[in-house]
Amino acid sequence: MKRNTFRKSRKNLMLNALAVSVMTSALVIPATMPTVQAAPVTKSTFKDVPKSHWAYESIKQVAEKGLVAGYSDGTYKPSAQVTRAEFATFLSRVFDGNDRTPSKFSDLGASHWANDAIQEGLAVGFIKASDFSNNKFEPNKAMTRGEMSRWLANGLAHANADYGKAIEEMANSSLTIIPIPEFYGGGVNKKDLPYIGVALGTGLLSGYEDFTFKPNGNTTRAEVATILIRFMDAMKKAPSDFTGLKELREVASTGTNILTISNFKKTKYTGYEGVIGKPHTYLNKTGVATIEHAIFVDTTGNKPKGIFKDMFFDEKSEEAIYLNSNLYLIYYEYSFVPSRDVSLQSISNGSDMHFATNFMVSKRKIENFNIPSPKSTSKNEFIKGEKYRYWAQNKIGGQPGRELSSHADDGSLFYYEVPK
Repeated sequence: MKRNTFRKSRKNLMLNALAVSVMTSALVIPATMPTVQAAPVTKSTFKDVPKSHWAYESIKQVAEKGLVAGYSDGTYKPSAQVTRAEFATFLSRVFDGNDRTPSKFSDLGASHWANDAIQEGLAVGFIKASDFSNNKFEPNKAMTRGEMSRWLANGLAHANADYGKAIEEMANSSLTIIPIPEFYGGGVNKKDLPYIGVALGTGLLSGYEDFTFKPNGNTTRAEVATILIRFMDAMKKAPSDFTGLKELREVASTGTNILTISNFKKTKYTGYEGVIGKPHTYLNKTGVATIEHAIFVDTTGNKPKGIFKDMFFDEKSEEAIYLNSNLYLIYYEYSFVPSRDVSLQSISNGSDMHFATNFMVSKRKIENFNIPSPKSTSKNEFIKGEKYRYWAQNKIGGQPGRELSSHADDGSLFYYEVPK
């Protein structure tokens, strides 16, 4: 199964800029721009960026700070793509440090206009020489969103070592889930997932209208303005200030986000981590199951909350009735080996409610995010002796005094409660 992570320049201000994904249908993928430097332009407004442009304020801010420059003809070219050399320059202007690590890239000479910025990137660590094949930097190559996530996350790790720990936690855990369609559907380098997780968890990047992240997609100069401002803001904060990142880290550590997104607290007993991957035999003799993940979405208010809400909760379906109901929806990932041919409904009859449920994930979400799931509740889709891994939905009330518990065959248990 696929598992799908500015310093003011002392040199000339350059040409193109990087991109952030903002959820807007106005994004345009432009033609490749020239790879020369832009002439230094200190103005903060541009004739091709009217006040009605969605990124007007962001572009004005980064231009005033000297992070991104315009062109000598008075344009900003908001739809132009950004190259590696350019993005290295933008990020180096944020850090504005004195440390340098000599570049050993075979295609990057000392006279290259971005060499100083790239050397600073290597010293800071947002650029890692090991990320490039054949010892080539390819400075004129357009940045991808996967690469951008990696550079940004590494930049945050330089500012605060705990971001580096977050990257390591997600990189080294088999429990990590990143809520993008490419996680299950493919199209993402597994090594990029923890960096994409940091970018999503801190709000530096987001998905498109169809929820895809497009790790191999490119970015624009308009988007770079927004991302640089968000990046500078994130550098002032700790990872714990971002609820989404806390959820992703909790999932990577324990298989659930319950403590971050809900009112449930752990007791003196173990949590979900005590039963993850351990067998539970159904009392109705339909088979043996394990809980692999327990992902919570907060539906206690009028809007769903949590970094996984778009991946699992469907406001356009009957699930909308759960809003304002003081309920949390739980999306369980199960492994299951049936003792006979059974349906999702048959499994749930007489079985522990947390190790079996007959509620499917929204079909729209199954399609959007490529989520492994049965196709129906009534058909015998589980064949005796085969092993299955799938997602299904459950729910739990969040009122004070509510308890949440169950156990595996060996007596291991999870136990949470909402304080009275």
